[in-house]
Amino acid sequence: MKTIAYQGVKGAFSYLTALKIFGENNRFRGMQNFKEVFELVECREAEYAVIPIENSLIGSIYENYDLLNIYEMWIIGEHFTKIEHCLLTNRSSDEQEDDRLKKIKKVLSHPKALEQCSHFFQKHPWMEAVVYMDTAAAAAEVASKKDLSLAAIASGGAAELYGLEILKRNIEDDPKNYTRFVTITKKKDHDSQSDKCSFLLQLKHVPGALANMLKHFSDQEINLTKIESRPIRGNPFEYLFYVDFEFVGKIQQDIEQLLNKICDEVQQLKILGFYKRGTLWTS
Repeated sequence: MKTIAYQGVKGAFSYLTALKIFGENNRFRGMQNFKEVFELVECREAEYAVIPIENSLIGSIYENYDLLNIYEMWIIGEHFTKIEHCLLTNRSSDEQEDDRLKKIKKVLSHPKALEQCSHFFQKHPWMEAVVYMDTAAAAAEVASKKDLSLAAIASGGAAELYGLEILKRNIEDDPKNYTRFVTITKKKDHDSQSDKCSFLLQLKHVPGALANMLKHFSDQEINLTKIESRPIRGNPFEYLFYVDFEFVGKIQQDIEQLLNKICDEVQQLKILGFYKRGTLWTS
């Protein structure tokens, strides 16, 4: 039995994703914030952690990119979960949906979930979006209050766990709403079928540094799938770059040689992991 850390409580999308990856016969530990998740793996109280890294609607989860730089972790897999947000309420009488919606004054959820449902709040301006630590924790809080003026935005699984009713389904702004999760661990390891790599680097602060780095990949016909810049504390207007690329049909040893070559031309290069590309799942 392995211990897997995630941010949130049982029923959160991170929990549901971790459950799909590792299966029920493991121990899952929900932490209050992402830093605590990393620290749990750092001190080896958890073998693995599952963390969100970006969402198809609102972009990157910047905090986790920064934590990947601070902690010595190894990405061993990526996983895509379709995010289907539901409006959850306590069970009521046989009132019509519109009447019940009018009673709701506050809607609790994780700030990222609230961002993903901005159109819903535009259509229901009397509802106040209230930031809560986690989608599933918001559902638990609403269930404990038994107050029809409170609602939560969370998964259908959270509704079942906490005995709430799904008043409206799929209230996210776009039905093609996916979150990319990665599995991290302290042990440096990789899948023999790896076809994707993530790394971070600090370029030399000279003209053409980024273009020269990118040319190495272009020359090898390697597909870069993401470049993300993050500010370097203490170095105003200088940046770390997080890069993802696929190397389907290429040998990992050749990729490592390419990265070593790039390493000689930059200030810093840190490989975050070699792993197999994920596929889109439904939650």
